[in-house]
Amino acid sequence: MLFLDDMKLPKSTLLALSLVALVSNDTKAQEIDMEQTLSYINGKLRPVAELTVDRGIIVSRYFKNSQIVREDQVMCKDLDMSSVAYDNQAGILSINCKTGNKCVDRQMFVRKIQRDYGRISFPVKLDAKSASGMQKALKHMVNLVMDPKYKSSEPFE
Repeated sequence: MLFLDDMKLPKSTLLALSLVALVSNDTKAQEIDMEQTLSYINGKLRPVAELTVDRGIIVSRYFKNSQIVREDQVMCKDLDMSSVAYDNQAGILSINCKTGNKCVDRQMFVRKIQRDYGRISFPVKLDAKSASGMQKALKHMVNLVMDPKYKSSEPFE
């Protein structure tokens, strides 16, 4: 194996090559995967809610006193990601269904009720920076599901 030291290069050239290697390693951003995205989202939702994604279906569970009280399921492809919004007064982050149809299957475990809804919503208190981060994270999560070639290293906050 040939090493740079064996090539008898001037020290200034070795230093420049070392800096280029160091800078290129630092500037190469790591892409944010699904596990990191869900970790970010759930960090904002817990202990009130928890979100998972399984085969293109978002499953969101809602808790009260550590007991599951509600579960929403929706296919990523049915969500209008341009409608992601945070209502600060209500403390609700929501995403509407495409074309105004009901696409969210909601089960209420306390009253054993099952209905369809036109949006998925998450009860959460967020500041402006976190609300923007959650919107980016949810869009990123759906893009990861919908487009296998999609990649992004843009931080959520």
